Amino acid sequence: MSITNAARRFEERFDAKAERFIWHHPLLGFIAIFVGMPLLVLACVCISTIVVAFPMAWLLGWL
Repeated sequence: MSITNAARRFEERFDAKAERFIWHHPLLGFIAIFVGMPLLVLACVCISTIVVAFPMAWLLGWL
């Protein structure tokens, strides 16, 4: 229960800080949301695929 509450508090604080940032810097906020976030998601997918695929390829002798 305490982990859930800690995660909820972190999310609320992060949302408040992000909203404040976007109100103070609209252009940077736009770039961060519509350019930075998709790039971050794409990078995470790429890294997780590499972490899974390379060891399997090495074990199966494909490298």
